[in-house]
Amino acid sequence: MKKILLILVSLIVLLPSVVNAQTPKNKVAVYMTATDVNQGYKKVIGSKMVEKITQSPNYTAVERTSDFLHALKSEQDYSVSGEVRDSQIAKIGQRLGVKFVAVVDVTELSDFEQVFVDARMINVETGEIIATASANDVVDSMNKLVGIAEKVSSGLTGGASGGNNYFGQTGSQPTGASETFTVNGVSFEMVRVDGGSFMMGSYNGDSDEQPVHSETVSTFYIGKTEVTQALWTAVMGSNPSYFKGPNLPVEMVSWNDCQEFIDRLNRITGRNFRLPTEAEWEYAARGGNRSRGYDYSGSNNLQSVGWYDGNSGGSTHPVGSKLDNELGLYDMSGNVWEWTSDLWSSNYSSYRNGGSSGSNRVCRGGSYFSSARYCRSAFRNYYDSGNRYRDLGFRLAL
Repeated sequence: MKKILLILVSLIVLLPSVVNAQTPKNKVAVYMTATDVNQGYKKVIGSKMVEKITQSPNYTAVERTSDFLHALKSEQDYSVSGEVRDSQIAKIGQRLGVKFVAVVDVTELSDFEQVFVDARMINVETGEIIATASANDVVDSMNKLVGIAEKVSSGLTGGASGGNNYFGQTGSQPTGASETFTVNGVSFEMVRVDGGSFMMGSYNGDSDEQPVHSETVSTFYIGKTEVTQALWTAVMGSNPSYFKGPNLPVEMVSWNDCQEFIDRLNRITGRNFRLPTEAEWEYAARGGNRSRGYDYSGSNNLQSVGWYDGNSGGSTHPVGSKLDNELGLYDMSGNVWEWTSDLWSSNYSSYRNGGSSGSNRVCRGGSYFSSARYCRSAFRNYYDSGNRYRDLGFRLAL
């Protein structure tokens, strides 16, 4: 009897360690990136996020920023372009022996004393983003900074609102998820863009890009690529483009032509396609809630993401033939200008009051004929709604 009791006591004592051994926490490496940020802010956010992630039931975290920077400097692609792809981050995470990498982008707008934190959790085995989270606030005290870090940490680990966590879920529709439509044998993809707030405009651009201001958009879908000549022909029965090719972007289409196309498309599909608003377009071009603050859509190196006067050879190119941006969208910098739904306004003060009352409509993104500065995500342009040009097309929103 004593032997039985001793065995039972031993099992009770060992049981917690057995359970713990069966359910180890997932190791997370925290990689901090920053844009013009007070280093003290960066340090506080980093240490607080490591603490909060480790306090969650499924993860344990350690900051490994210096390891990532050291590894990236030895990679040729990074040395040439200065950009970092999630696939590179995942490979470095594998070498560090972790299961996930939390990439934490910190941006400070000193004029507003506002700090933005955007984070994503990457599965190093698959390279997939399993969670995203973002938060921002006017930092007038250390508590505000800590609050931002706690909210983002909870969002990444699924502990609270403020993020999108897809670990272990099925059927979820995160930012970047797409829906495919087929019209008369031609298929096209619409990419989900989760709503959020961002700073619209540029301090370093033209006067019509100012004042820089906070803009909020709701969740929407936007075309993965510009509308192709194949899709236009499938809907309209003819092809007005100057450069011909089924996978080239349609051009020589006015804003009014686009409205007729959309009306016919909606009657065919029973959906409510439209042109994106100017704010939606810029938010998506910047990468939505995954934005890394690039000048162009997806990179600071326009050569890698866009066709412009420096590499196009004077013509359009098949859609999707350059690298995509943070949301999986192609050609938002270069190839063809893209119509938006908004009336033109000479600056954002009048924009916020409804724009002008004329017939000029906003175009964005630059084209194969444009210099690099016109392809910036913040650059604004306009044409009369009846104009048609060989470098002017559009993409759909929903």
